[in-house]
Amino acid sequence: MTPDEPMFDHLEDDPLGRPPVVVARAPQRTEMDAIGMILAEEGVPSLVEQDHEATPPDWTVQVSEAAGDDARRLLENRAAVASHIDWDAVDVGTPPAEVRLILEGAGRMRRFNTVVRVAGTVVGMIMLVLAIVAVLATLLT
Repeated sequence: MTPDEPMFDHLEDDPLGRPPVVVARAPQRTEMDAIGMILAEEGVPSLVEQDHEATPPDWTVQVSEAAGDDARRLLENRAAVASHIDWDAVDVGTPPAEVRLILEGAGRMRRFNTVVRVAGTVVGMIMLVLAIVAVLATLLT
């Protein structure tokens, strides 16, 4: 190998030696994990990674360049099949006891959160008024 010859020229012809391609992008990792599982079921290896260069940072699913077209076609087919499902008619069964307890307490938890938010806002406003009064009292004396 001569100094003028790049070291990795032989990898240009190898489709697995090229950088991965992004086949899906979303702000939440859970969506990308689901897509990664779909690809894994079909035998397409993928990688879920955060793209820090995007603003705000996104999560991506990446596959090798050689599998890029197959992965896109596979995801399009899954989306087409899922679009014909009537999700209102899907019966998921009765939830377990733990889930029912959580669902029954959701109203109380929502009310508690509302009270805490309102009380926090009121306390913050009172502190702001007291701070203004203290500054004015300091300036006037």
